[in-house]
Amino acid sequence: MLTIDSFLDQLRAIVHMSPSHDKPGAPKPGHSNQGDSGNQAPPTKKRPCRRHITRPEPGSLYDILHDHAGIPLYVVPICWTDQHARLLGARFNKRPGVVTPVPDVTPGVWLEPSKMAQTLTSELHTLVREDATPARAFCKNRAMKHILSTLFPATLARPKTGAELNLYFGHRVFRKVVRIPCIWKSPNSVDTSFDSCPTLPSSSFCQAPKSSRDAGMPMLAYINRSQLAAIRKNLYGVLRGPENNPNEPVSRLQRLRSKMLVPADPNHDPYIVAILLAMAQAHYYHETSSQPSSPASPQGARRSIRVAPSSFSDVKVQVITHDEGNDSSPNFVIYTATVTATFLHRFTFPHKAPKPQPNEDAIAGMEISYTPVSFWPILGLKERLSKALGPEIAGDSIYDDPNFIGLWDPLLEPQPQPRPPVYHHHHHSSGLKRRRGADREPLSQVLNSSFEEEPPSSPDDRPVLSPAAKRRRTARRASTLEVC
Repeated sequence: MLTIDSFLDQLRAIVHMSPSHDKPGAPKPGHSNQGDSGNQAPPTKKRPCRRHITRPEPGSLYDILHDHAGIPLYVVPICWTDQHARLLGARFNKRPGVVTPVPDVTPGVWLEPSKMAQTLTSELHTLVREDATPARAFCKNRAMKHILSTLFPATLARPKTGAELNLYFGHRVFRKVVRIPCIWKSPNSVDTSFDSCPTLPSSSFCQAPKSSRDAGMPMLAYINRSQLAAIRKNLYGVLRGPENNPNEPVSRLQRLRSKMLVPADPNHDPYIVAILLAMAQAHYYHETSSQPSSPASPQGARRSIRVAPSSFSDVKVQVITHDEGNDSSPNFVIYTATVTATFLHRFTFPHKAPKPQPNEDAIAGMEISYTPVSFWPILGLKERLSKALGPEIAGDSIYDDPNFIGLWDPLLEPQPQPRPPVYHHHHHSSGLKRRRGADREPLSQVLNSSFEEEPPSSPDDRPVLSPAAKRRRTARRASTLEVC
């Protein structure tokens, strides 16, 4: 029987025993080191661990993602929810609506709208219609481009349709994830492609305002709320089941997912935050190919992102949208935000906490103000939009007189001046016989006498309208309320 002392002796022997086969370079059992020095394999080295884990600072974007690991926050902007805007510190502030100036017209005076006024009225009615079909969305994009290019030909005459902006997060770039139906860039840009829009002569409008931003940089974007809602509704597709039967359980689940993307307040849409951020980042981020581009180069070629973090500064960007389905008192809604350099740094270095400037709040977020602008009347619409868009688009001269309306002549037909009636002089036969005599009057006196005026002898003796006279238009005209 094994005693305790013998067991301890065996345990000490096992501990003091040196296993030679466990040491690197030791000969294997049954082999000797003599004569094998030339064929001996070099000892293997452990690969150093190059993985470097950086702990995110409290308050950084990575720290926010870690604290909300159970919520899908790392998604494309179309899937952003109200929680994205809240966690990023985006705050929406409503400003008082702009309803002046309006024309001071004497009651009972009818103002004839011009062709330009009728076209603008039709385009504004197109924007108000509540329809989410692709054809209607195309018509609304065209109407918005025509309205802004007509009112501001110096700065908003060359829009870009179907813009797709990138979103940058650290060293990653998500290409074409922020889609905008229409975008306007700073004028005098020659390196971008724009749509061609007819404009009016610049003599009827103010001169081009002075802009401090670089040419070709985004400054104003347009989105359609009904189109955005339709995209969210049909974002998740569902495959049909066996025998082409609808998969109702999964369809209901996807409808719930789509419903979660709808903002609680349509005026506080988180997609607007993504648009403003992407427009501000486009001022500083530039992609350059590592190899010279050629037609045969693959689309997936590597691209390096060049950005100077120290060159970040505050950028002012704007978004314009409008009411839909509100026929009584429709409004434009203009969002304005100054994206600070601190907010841009958060996305360039997502593992670092933001360090606000002395003049900024403790939370390095984004202040977004939105201003409603009344559609009607058309007279004064340019001035009302100018108050919300600012002098960078409208110019400084528009603010000299707050009640001035400068589009009276282009929007109104010239009022016809009353002309004196013209009556033909009736010559008597005795006078004609007398002129045939030797004492015939000079020819100039005869011609002048035919244009003399006499009062009509009876109410029915009135001039007959010329057959070539223009007839009154029978097409639909803008009402007096819409014009003035």
